Amino acid sequence: MNPILQVKLRFANEANTNRPGTRNLRKKAETTAEKIDNLCEDLNAILRFYKSSPRFVKNILVDAHYNDIIAKSNRIRALIKPEGKEANDMVVGARFSEAPVGEENHIITYYVDEVTIKKAIENLEIAKRFLNEKLSGKATFDNFNEPKNILNYNGFGISKSKIRDIIVDCSVIDSFSRPQIANVPDKELFLITFYKTELSMEELLEKLKIDGIRYKYSFYGDDTMSADKELYDILETNVPYLISMVSSDLSQVTLDDITKDKKEDDIYIPEPSNEPIIGVIDTLFDESVYFANWVENTDYLNDIERMVWSDRNREHGTQVSSIIVDGPRMNPWMDDGCGRFKVRHFGVCVDKIQTSRLVKKITEIVNNNPDIHVWNLSLGTEDEVSKNFVSYDAAFLDELQAKKNIVFVVSGTNDNRDEKNGILKIGSPADSLNSIVVNSVRRDGTPASYSRKGNVLSFFNKPDISYYGGDYNERIKAYSCCGEEEVYGTSFAAPWISRKLCYLIDVMGLPREVAKSLIIDSAAGWEYKTGAYRNKEIMGYGIVPIDIAQILSTENNEIKFILYGTSESYKTTNYAIPVPRNEDNKYPYIARATMCYFPECSRSQGVDYTNRELSLKFGRVMDDGKIDDINENIQDEDGSHADERKSRKEFRKWENTKFISKILKANRPLKSYGDRLWGITVTTKERLNSKMQKELNFGAVITLREINGVNRIQDFISACNLRGWIVNELDVQSQVDIYNANQEEILFD
Repeated sequence: MNPILQVKLRFANEANTNRPGTRNLRKKAETTAEKIDNLCEDLNAILRFYKSSPRFVKNILVDAHYNDIIAKSNRIRALIKPEGKEANDMVVGARFSEAPVGEENHIITYYVDEVTIKKAIENLEIAKRFLNEKLSGKATFDNFNEPKNILNYNGFGISKSKIRDIIVDCSVIDSFSRPQIANVPDKELFLITFYKTELSMEELLEKLKIDGIRYKYSFYGDDTMSADKELYDILETNVPYLISMVSSDLSQVTLDDITKDKKEDDIYIPEPSNEPIIGVIDTLFDESVYFANWVENTDYLNDIERMVWSDRNREHGTQVSSIIVDGPRMNPWMDDGCGRFKVRHFGVCVDKIQTSRLVKKITEIVNNNPDIHVWNLSLGTEDEVSKNFVSYDAAFLDELQAKKNIVFVVSGTNDNRDEKNGILKIGSPADSLNSIVVNSVRRDGTPASYSRKGNVLSFFNKPDISYYGGDYNERIKAYSCCGEEEVYGTSFAAPWISRKLCYLIDVMGLPREVAKSLIIDSAAGWEYKTGAYRNKEIMGYGIVPIDIAQILSTENNEIKFILYGTSESYKTTNYAIPVPRNEDNKYPYIARATMCYFPECSRSQGVDYTNRELSLKFGRVMDDGKIDDINENIQDEDGSHADERKSRKEFRKWENTKFISKILKANRPLKSYGDRLWGITVTTKERLNSKMQKELNFGAVITLREINGVNRIQDFISACNLRGWIVNELDVQSQVDIYNANQEEILFD
């Protein structure tokens, strides 16, 4: 086996030199005078509604129904543009239309003043007159686009650029409407999120004369509140257009992972020493178990919660922690080579908990324990996640991970229905994008019978990975107050991944971005992009190998190296990676690369959730200096076009995990482009602002497989050293020795 290499590349930063030209219609797009009449009527209807309804906010909320999944650069620019501002600055929400999977279009919500709406109607009338006088009532790709067509724009009272922008805007819009609430859960307690306006939630309730004594509610952040059914009905009746998202605030935590009790004699376990610590947020922990000295336990309950707990409320949390501490002893076939781990256990609930309260507890716990890098969360809800917004608790996990050097490992939730009619979508918080979400498989690698599926927001690849969590008739072992027990569920697949991730971060000393990339890359392997791989919506990128040594090494015919960098500008690049050639001066490899990063996200933006996009390209550097990407990614290239739908589907645009690969149909080496080597580029795009707000770290794992079985790793190491790059082999024993040395206490006389 070859070791994995750490290569410390010197990255260069490149600014964005692309400048937008004249806006043109897309190939099959058109704008007609009839279409403009319909849009004018839509906007007039919205004005009539707000005029006849109680006005609680200063401006007007408008839904723009696009005819495609639209890129930020292709959204409307002139139609709804207040004076001195940009139309994108007015966006307060985004969701998908109610259409079959793969056919959804964007619905984007804008908050603009009445003057802007009236001005939009005036400009539409001017654009219609232009169409009728200059283009016989219809603008198309053939008669409108420059430089092929030269049109006279004089005499219409507004500039040429504004007329063109309005016509192009109309080509991407189907209609306008006022916002509507969709898919309200049938529950007694709700989390209600409002569109962002100048009106605070307190001011809104005051205007509605809501009695704070009669109606029990709480505020969470600037835009979300909890409410019972009666209060929700009042809000839905009076201000439905102000409500952006509605979800349940009281869910049954999926604790009913059936167990078979089996009493055990005393079990020996040594005293803990300097082992790394994993944080567990779960139900309560039983301090009578044999491994209790390995667990620092805190019952994180309020007085009311303490009154209703029972011994059963300690089973689930104790079982999860038992796998983290001593799982391989109970399940020898799952011995991962990671040893034992200490646990800092926080019992946050019994069998039910308000989502909003769970979020508050998690935030306090993480803030008070900055030394923990890996957190296991094996709690989940029965409700399916929405296709239009990330759940409240998942969004908080994403926010914590964007701000802090931590990773959450989250169970993919179970389908515990007695009668199953189709496959359920995963429950919250398994829709957390920055977390590693784990589904469960049987020992033969097939999905467990209780499996639930992704994707999230109709696009993001969740769950991330799968691991062995048992099944009804094929259980794994855990330990609680009743002794050693046979269990199943995603709750018991997740802690095995927490063990591996903690080993990579705390023992091997790898950044979390690299550790996450290694986990996902090990699951995907070479099979993920081939026709042999199935069940992506259930199994994610695949099953993570059991032995940590399989993650930390590679085959003799492979060169695997890890990179860690920071996106500081539009492009972060290196065009001189010295991949060894064969005797014919060609590259005899297939290749793959996995990259992970932890972006900030905006729940209020709905389906346009992640704020930052890092696009990855890796491959040979061509004669023109561009990269022949192994994934044939044509984004960001001059003269090329990939629409937003294709970019999301094929190139995973806006997703925070990138997996790309080059699989050859025949074992033919790749030609080289003269003396040019291989290169990597990471291209940054901002969703909410065109300028980069701050730096963002990324980690990547790159694998080159020699198609003829030749071991070329030493050639690669030598070539890197010649360029002055630092190359280290990931030596497990050396890293363990370094870890142990760092944990020793030094006593001064």
